[in-house]
Amino acid sequence: MTVDRIVRFTVMILAAGVAMAGILVMTGVLINAAITEEYRIIAGAAIFLYGVYRFTVAYFRRSHRKDS
Repeated sequence: MTVDRIVRFTVMILAAGVAMAGILVMTGVLINAAITEEYRIIAGAAIFLYGVYRFTVAYFRRSHRKDS
């Protein structure tokens, strides 16, 4: 396993964790229920979408290195 694959795999794991954290924020598990529901949903959606974006970028990234 090369360093590129290890870094890519690590980024994908962390991005999936961020997406899960976004879901947990939306449901009110990570952020106290004293915060308004609208704020929790918007913040959770933003965190979730960022995690999905990072996962997608890491998944579809191609190596730019030329193999000789």
